[in-house]
Amino acid sequence: MQLKALVRLGASAAFLAGGYRLWQKAQPQITQQPDLGIEWSQRLLTRAAPLVRLPTAPDQPPDVLADGSGLRCPATGRIYPFHEGVLDLLPDEIVLTETQHVLNTPTTAWIYDRFRDMLMRLFGLPEFAVEVTAIQRALRVEPGDVLLDLACGHGNFTVEWAKRIGSAGLVIGLDISPAMLARAATHVNRWGLENVLLIRGDALRLPLADRGITKVNCSGGFHQLPDLNQALREIARVSAPGATLTASTFAAGPNDRRAALKDWFRRHFALHFVPLAELDEPLAALGYSEYRWSLSGEWFGYLAAQRSQA
Repeated sequence: MQLKALVRLGASAAFLAGGYRLWQKAQPQITQQPDLGIEWSQRLLTRAAPLVRLPTAPDQPPDVLADGSGLRCPATGRIYPFHEGVLDLLPDEIVLTETQHVLNTPTTAWIYDRFRDMLMRLFGLPEFAVEVTAIQRALRVEPGDVLLDLACGHGNFTVEWAKRIGSAGLVIGLDISPAMLARAATHVNRWGLENVLLIRGDALRLPLADRGITKVNCSGGFHQLPDLNQALREIARVSAPGATLTASTFAAGPNDRRAALKDWFRRHFALHFVPLAELDEPLAALGYSEYRWSLSGEWFGYLAAQRSQA
């Protein structure tokens, strides 16, 4: 018994040591931030300002600071900073769910960035390139689109949509986590993308003007939202007539044999397994048609819907 205990202790020590070495190796990458120029920042904010609505002036477009360092509220004069590639529109004391807390550290954000694809394959998802291709068939991203990448995380999908939209379009990547957005900013800068604005914001109160978005994608975000129906209402509000919505999420199917386990995750980690078959009615009430959904294995699912032209 003592020998087995020593073996287990040695294995645990080796695992922790390896994890620590990975963490040390990650630090330069975690702290690396985009080197944005004033002209670039000012041009990007000017392009996006007509679509942005600040919390202190939800009915008016903001003013762009001449040095590209942020936006000014036209009602109160408050400055919202654009710093290290991210426009921050949330207070520091915002309440996060347990899952959001876990992902909101530099180390966990780096781990998710590096190992997301491997983890997702455990839940039956395809390779990332295959997943992007499948979503693109429904989303139909085109040059000149204005796309909201909701719950953009470390920016993997954000970058892919920005490549397709081109210089005439705009991708707004929105997430609640500063750590995740820092990773996304690094990737945006690495690809030299000048058509992406990253915003720290809340999916339940989108800081965007009505009817200005032509495409909405939310990959891996619906299951983290504490009020999905409110988020859908906000998505509908900011979407233009004819806009397309796509999403992927941890999901529950009809007569789900994992229902008890999924409910345990919801109660303990605020991780919701979205009943995709039940979203047709709330989406129809918000003006969406052509709703389609599918499951990928027992844990994950995809959906797509089209906003009416009215």
